[in-house]
Amino acid sequence: MTSEQNKAIVRRFFEAFETNDVATMNEVLAPDLVAYSHQTPGPQNRGDHVQGIRMWNAAFETRFTVEEQLAEADTVATRVRMSAVHSRGDFQGLPPTGKQIAVGGISLERIKDGKIVERHVESDFLGMLQQLGLIPGGAAGAPRQA
Repeated sequence: MTSEQNKAIVRRFFEAFETNDVATMNEVLAPDLVAYSHQTPGPQNRGDHVQGIRMWNAAFETRFTVEEQLAEADTVATRVRMSAVHSRGDFQGLPPTGKQIAVGGISLERIKDGKIVERHVESDFLGMLQQLGLIPGGAAGAPRQA
């Protein structure tokens, strides 16, 4: 596959994430996927990874903006900005707040035979928790003094 085809596969994954399109996620993620993200401390298989995305989407309306993509051989690096609104359901015990969050991140995907076989995701999870007010700190998440 070409670099451009590999980048398109990753963009298709982000689009499926946004729309909670499990069928497309399962189409672009290999059955033997190994994923690393803030969802769990160790590797995730495809089922666990998709389940984590579904749980996120149950709480948030999410949009991704791909800011930059680089591809070499079978690997795609994507700099992405996630914008989300906590409007759908509970997240870590917090009922929907209506708060908007914006988080930058970088993902590395390895592609084999037109499917993502490995994902590494690094994002500002701490900043996201601060923006939601789940932990103190940051301008948006800082508690107000009386």
